[in-house]
Amino acid sequence: MNHKPIPKDAIVPDTPEKESFVRGLVDRGEAGWTDREGKLPSGVTHEIVGHAPSGLPIVIERRKKLF
Repeated sequence: MNHKPIPKDAIVPDTPEKESFVRGLVDRGEAGWTDREGKLPSGVTHEIVGHAPSGLPIVIERRKKLF
């Protein structure tokens, strides 16, 4: 299996605060995978780049959400 290194700016859910933050992203649909062209779906602000041992995604912020 080929594993990419985790980028330095990734949010790894390794503390209770980060776990809560990532769970919120997932619950709101703001975390997702890029398509084959490297684009994120509409409404997604954080790209999933892997998974932590807990099963939660490791994410990188790609867009700001404008309210």
